[in-house]
Amino acid sequence: MSISEYWADHSRRFANFNFVYPVISRRARGLSVGINCTPNGVCSFNCIYCQVYGVRPTHSVPTVDDIMNELKRLLSIYNETKFAEYFPGVEEKDRMLKDIALSGDGEPTLYPYFVRLCAAVRAHCDTPLVLITNAAQIPEGLEHLTEIWGKLDAGTDDFLQSINRPRKKIDIAEIENNLKHIVLKFSLRIQTMLCKVPSEAEIESYAKVVQRIYEANPENLLGVQLYSVARQAVESAVKPLPRSFLEYVKGKLLEINSKLLVEVF
Repeated sequence: MSISEYWADHSRRFANFNFVYPVISRRARGLSVGINCTPNGVCSFNCIYCQVYGVRPTHSVPTVDDIMNELKRLLSIYNETKFAEYFPGVEEKDRMLKDIALSGDGEPTLYPYFVRLCAAVRAHCDTPLVLITNAAQIPEGLEHLTEIWGKLDAGTDDFLQSINRPRKKIDIAEIENNLKHIVLKFSLRIQTMLCKVPSEAEIESYAKVVQRIYEANPENLLGVQLYSVARQAVESAVKPLPRSFLEYVKGKLLEINSKLLVEVF
């Protein structure tokens, strides 16, 4: 397989592991070890681009010890082999461990032992610890993280409802405020999935939200990552948008703020 084919294969099932898994990540720019702390699929959103095709029973929520035992085993395999046999055709430089990411089948901040898990991972290793979150709720324990990758897929309530379809009452102002709360104290990357063409007015509103988050603390906003679907979503109608459109949205962001780092994937 080529490296681009591995980008399209982010299976959360690896060998005999249940809660941790290695992936070649385009946004991490190398190997990322994911922690699936919500295998029950609990999430505050029901995004149209979700790629979770079914979840296991709710009683399968792991303990912190369950996860840490698997993480230690997986990192031991990495230290011995750099996963050469699992990612044939991928150069060693692209198999270097970039981060450990709290992600999974649901929203990781809804994991009931989130703070303890973050502390345990940080105590075990110095690898950067990343949280991938929809920013619909702000948990305790963010001080244990190296970076927070916060979702921002919309600039208006209507588009938020059509893309993210929140399962709880939340509006774009609350998402914006949560991201501002994060960026005031912690390193933040905004992640934006583009899988449905927004109107010009929507793009303008989105760009203004990004700018207000930037202004809350420019030093802590590491950048904006624009990307489209690389794997089949549960809803078959969801398809990737062309890179040219992503570049167009990037241009709109830079028109407002040329200092902003905007990456297209």
